[in-house]
Amino acid sequence: MLKKVFFGTLFIFIQFALTGQDLKKRWVDSVFQTLNVQEKVGQLFMISTSTYLNEDQNDRITELVKDYHPGGILITQGGPRSHAYLINKLQKFSPLPMLVGIRAGSGLGQVLDSVLSFQKPMLVGAIQNDRLILDLGEELAREMHVLGIHLNFAPNDDFEIHQQPYPNSLNYYSDNSTRVMNKSLAFINGLQQGGVLACARHIFHNEKIATSKTQDTSLYINLNIDTLKVAVFNQLSKAGIDGILTSNLHFLKSDRESDSKVLELFVSDMLKTKLNYKGLVFGEIPHLQKLVGDQPDGEIEKLALEMGHDILIDPEDLGDAVKRITRAWRKDKALQIRLDDAVRKILTAKYNAGLSVPQFVNTDNLSSRLNSAAAKTLKHKLSEAAVTVLNNTKNSVPIALLEEKKFASVSIGKESTNEFTRYLSKYASFNHEALRLEIDTVALKKNLANADVIVIGVFPLASSMLKQVAPFIKKLASKKEVIICHFGNPQELIFWEAMPTVLMGFTDEDLIPKITAQILFGGLPAQGVLPITISNKFKEGQGITTIGLNRFSYGLPEEVGLDSKTLEQIESIAREAIDSGATPGSHVLIAKDGKVIFEQSSGWLTYENKIPVTENTLYDLASVTKVSATLQTVMFMYERGLIDVNKKVSVYLPELKDSNKKDFTIKDILTHQAGLWPFLPFWAETVKKGTLLPEYYSTKKSPEYPFPVAEELFASKAMKDSLWHWIIKAKIREKPPRTVYDYRYSDMGFYILQHLAEKLLNQPMEDFLEQNLYEPLGAYTLGYLPLQKFPATLIAPTEDDKLFRKKLLTGYVHDQGAAMHGNIAGHAGLFGDANDLAKLGQMLLQKGSYGGQQFYKPETVELFTNKQFKTSRRGLGWDKPTVSDWAGPTTLFASAKTFGHTGFTGTCIWVDPQFNLVFVYLSNRVYPDMTNNKLLSGNIRPRIQEVIYKALFNYGQFNSIQLTTEYTEDGQRTQQK
Repeated sequence: MLKKVFFGTLFIFIQFALTGQDLKKRWVDSVFQTLNVQEKVGQLFMISTSTYLNEDQNDRITELVKDYHPGGILITQGGPRSHAYLINKLQKFSPLPMLVGIRAGSGLGQVLDSVLSFQKPMLVGAIQNDRLILDLGEELAREMHVLGIHLNFAPNDDFEIHQQPYPNSLNYYSDNSTRVMNKSLAFINGLQQGGVLACARHIFHNEKIATSKTQDTSLYINLNIDTLKVAVFNQLSKAGIDGILTSNLHFLKSDRESDSKVLELFVSDMLKTKLNYKGLVFGEIPHLQKLVGDQPDGEIEKLALEMGHDILIDPEDLGDAVKRITRAWRKDKALQIRLDDAVRKILTAKYNAGLSVPQFVNTDNLSSRLNSAAAKTLKHKLSEAAVTVLNNTKNSVPIALLEEKKFASVSIGKESTNEFTRYLSKYASFNHEALRLEIDTVALKKNLANADVIVIGVFPLASSMLKQVAPFIKKLASKKEVIICHFGNPQELIFWEAMPTVLMGFTDEDLIPKITAQILFGGLPAQGVLPITISNKFKEGQGITTIGLNRFSYGLPEEVGLDSKTLEQIESIAREAIDSGATPGSHVLIAKDGKVIFEQSSGWLTYENKIPVTENTLYDLASVTKVSATLQTVMFMYERGLIDVNKKVSVYLPELKDSNKKDFTIKDILTHQAGLWPFLPFWAETVKKGTLLPEYYSTKKSPEYPFPVAEELFASKAMKDSLWHWIIKAKIREKPPRTVYDYRYSDMGFYILQHLAEKLLNQPMEDFLEQNLYEPLGAYTLGYLPLQKFPATLIAPTEDDKLFRKKLLTGYVHDQGAAMHGNIAGHAGLFGDANDLAKLGQMLLQKGSYGGQQFYKPETVELFTNKQFKTSRRGLGWDKPTVSDWAGPTTLFASAKTFGHTGFTGTCIWVDPQFNLVFVYLSNRVYPDMTNNKLLSGNIRPRIQEVIYKALFNYGQFNSIQLTTEYTEDGQRTQQK
């Protein structure tokens, strides 16, 4: 029975295949029979055109199509929309659909403006995963379909590239025939699976021939073709390559015999007879014209057909060529056979390209259909797979430990601020230097004196400088850790043979510098190999695979399953906040699966619109300090057994035993249900009739007044003791006897926890955090007193304080109590940018691990981030989502596992372990007045967070969830479906 089923299925399959082949043959035969001689001859020609032609030139092309019905057109320039209109116009006037070709091995952006380009072939040659290359072919095929293009004159299959100048050498896969063959096959398979035709170029190049004449004047030609090239060609032929282009053939002869005769024997005898090639042979008439010299009108085109070419590109005069071949056809039987054979092959190719029916380009949404998120994601993946580590003798890459190291970069051939240095600075604090126009190694040496690790970026414009600069860098490497990242000519790698750490990026275009920086710090692994041999030290196929260190990488939403189109809604919400006066500016960061996929700066530091918000803007994090600073010390102490969160804090701070706080447990303080008063204006104790009391403040810093409060305002050295005394004596909330306190948010407990940490850790909290958390994380912008490290222009100002400090606060904490505490407090005072705050969130999302280090045990993170009581949403220190409260701090789409915190100044961080998300929103909504509540009434932060979940669900991972949310005019959610 099974045997019968098998043979029955096989019969059906064969019948279906035969039917398909039969349909193709019938279509080709039927069309062929309708063509007269002139129309057959017209099918041989492919004419070049561009949408940049003037009106007269455009009309001329249209007339040629009407009069001579060429079989195809070759697109050389244009834009998507103008291209579409031109193709539709020309196809309309052609009785038989024309084959549209393009030279776009690296993407349609090679030819058309406003269209994505992919990495050049040499970078593709560096990729080990051929599946990515097949994906590239399929994506190009998809884009070609969008624009009505059927034939790609790619790939380039030459592997004799060492005489090519840079950057032309990037247009070659490799100098190894096997690598060229494998990459070509993958690329061609992708194109053909996508339904378009592929025409290989440069397979045979610089072939040697020997010619001699005997007494009977017969010509004997011996073609000495490299067997490696034959092997590559045979593989491509077996794979069904649709065409090859002969225009790059250059024969080296021993006499003056005609190039055209050699080419004729090569195409007819070698390709079609000896190598049995059945595909199309393309020839460019301008190239042939150079070989044979001046000829009568149309003669070169006739010769090209006789040589064995099937499609003739760019005839000198299409009308003359058609007429000459037509006249010759009447007298030449061999030419008749040659013409019929070529036309049938052309028609077969057209059928394979889907041209058995008329095609017209849909002009709707061309830009989004071409530059799709999928295409951009593929480009990212290709780039990530291409960057190559060549030397890593000291295991410098990835850079694991960041603490107690000073980093510097030197950009050679480029300004110090560039895409490479931008991404280096996302991982560590860098001093960025440059050598561009003048070579001043003396000054450079001085500027690098304090650096421990120096990253050298070598860019294409550095070529003329390397002989002078390389000895200096080699000497530098004898004393310091130096990492070479080369983004230029691969041949220049000879300068770095002795260097212990060398990375190769091949180009400084597109994504390569960004990705190289990520590989350096373990955000991404290195995967590439060198596609060409440079020297005995750097050989083809050489490449060192490195590991990732679970640090952030930076990519696109679709890489991790979010819909980028949906995320565009964030901009409108952020703009709404700015336009409504809720905040002068903001920054949003989203990370998923350890990859930062969205960063957006909006607005300005102030409403004067002078300094824009950037990814480097530092914000006063306000109460986010509680979880990003003080809570981290509590977790540290808990994990090392220094405290028990269920014990009374007075066990560790005996001065509380005689106070009204003697029975407060650490857990109750962390969950805000110890009974502490929410807020007490201690600053009022230091002011009389609106004047700061001199026993507490001075306008000059001195040993007696060491603690900064605001610009030109310092607190007494006794201030911290006074504050601690006031906290001990501070009132607490009243409650009925024998009842527990309910949840009431309070700053007071974090004064106590800071005091606890500094006592048990025996050092100032800010120093402990810097040494044990922020520096190892690479979160170098996180910290107190930012003006000690950063200029004021990088810091978003907060309130213009009219009551207490009577000045605009920039770089000084907004909270009055924290200011009295020297700007360093347990509940406020921390500043930072979004990227570094997100690193802390990602570490906790990864159960305490980041950058290859384990900061906390997973069970510690779980304990502190879990909900503690049924009657409260809070974790230990962390805030949590509400179950059904529309006015809660998060979107209702956030999972129950989510933890985070908000800040009074307009900040927040939320981490969702269920969806592997980190969300950071930073703003200075209290500028210039803390009573501005528009950010809250407009529900800005939860609404932006909600878009993230919509982007996740809209991507299709959770299709069963349909998201519909309605809002009132003031931004409040009213219902959700």
